[in-house]
Amino acid sequence: MVTVNNSDYYNNIPAGRDLNNLPNNSNTGTTVGYQYDGLTEEDRFVQKVLQEHYDKVYKENLSHSDPMAYIESKYCDVTSPNFCSYMTEDQRSIAYRNEKRMLQTGGKYSAGFARYDYALRNYKDVYTGGSRSVGYVRNTDREKQHARSVVNQQISNLLSKNGISISKQADLVFSIDPYTYQLTVSGNADRDILSQIEKLLNEGDNAKNIWTHAWICMHDADNEIVNSQASMTKANQYSLWHEVYETTGYDARNATYKNGTFIAEDGTDLLALFKEKSKSGAGYELYSKRWLQYAKNGWKKENDLVLKIGFDSSGLYDIGQEKGYGAAQNMWMKGVSQSMFEARV
Repeated sequence: MVTVNNSDYYNNIPAGRDLNNLPNNSNTGTTVGYQYDGLTEEDRFVQKVLQEHYDKVYKENLSHSDPMAYIESKYCDVTSPNFCSYMTEDQRSIAYRNEKRMLQTGGKYSAGFARYDYALRNYKDVYTGGSRSVGYVRNTDREKQHARSVVNQQISNLLSKNGISISKQADLVFSIDPYTYQLTVSGNADRDILSQIEKLLNEGDNAKNIWTHAWICMHDADNEIVNSQASMTKANQYSLWHEVYETTGYDARNATYKNGTFIAEDGTDLLALFKEKSKSGAGYELYSKRWLQYAKNGWKKENDLVLKIGFDSSGLYDIGQEKGYGAAQNMWMKGVSQSMFEARV
C-alpha cells in the first residue's frame, strides 16, 4: 500500500507556488504573503493524483475498439466481467462521469477534488471512504499551517538577504494597525535590529499580508474567532472603516455625526457620498446602519482590530489562542511541528 503523510504535501513547499505566489493584489516591493485562493494544499495534492490517474485510464480506454462501451461495462453493467464491484455506487458513478467526460473532450480532465474517489484509496490522509456524503471534507487547519511555513520562509529569506539574523533568545512581537497596516516591532533584540526588521516588513504589502495571515489563523475550522485579541465588534468596525474608505476615500474616524449623517472635515456629507458611490444597495444598507450605530458613542479606539503576532527563531507564533500554528504550538494537529528553516523551496 502506498501511503502519504502530511510532510509530503504540507511541510515541503511546492515549487512554483510559494515565494512567487503572493496575493494577487500585492503592490510592488511585496515579498511576504500567501495567496488564499479557495484551494487547500490537500486539494492540490488530490487534483494531482486524480489527474494522473484519469490520464492513465483515458489512454487505457482508448486502447479498446469501443471506448464508451468499455466504460459502461465497468460501471453500469453488473453482468459484465469488467464490472467494478469492489467500488461503491458513488465511486462507480464519479469514475463513469469522469471517464465519459474525458472521452467526450479528447482527454481534458476537469474532475475536481472528490476525496471519495476510488483512485485515492491508498492515500490515507486524504481519502474519506466510498461515500459521496463525506467526500468533500477539507482541512483548513492544515492549510493554515502550510501558509505559516510559506510566510515564515519568506520572512527568513527577506531577513537573510538583508544580513539580519535572529538569535535563539530573541522574542519579538509584530503589532499591525488595521487601517494603515503599519507594522511595529518590539522585543528583546537590539533597537537597530528591530528598526531594520520593521522597515523591511513595511515594504510593499508585507505588513498587510502578515495581518491577513494572522487574522485568518485566528479562526477555527468553522470560521469562529478563537483568539482573545479579536471579536465580532472589532471585526465589524474594521470592515466598516475599509468599506467607507474604499468607497469614498474618506477616513470614517475623522467624521462628525450631525443631523443624522456624517460630515467630513471638508464639509462633505459622507453618508450621501457613500450611498452615491456604493456598488451594492444591500451593501449600503448594511454598512450605513452599522455606521449610524457608531454615532451613539463615537468611534472607539479600543475596538480597533490591531493584531499582534509573535516572532522568534522558529518563525511566527500566535498570541492569544489555545491552538496556534507556530513551530512549538501546532502539535495539536496531525503532523509534525515545523520551523521556518525546515520549509524547502
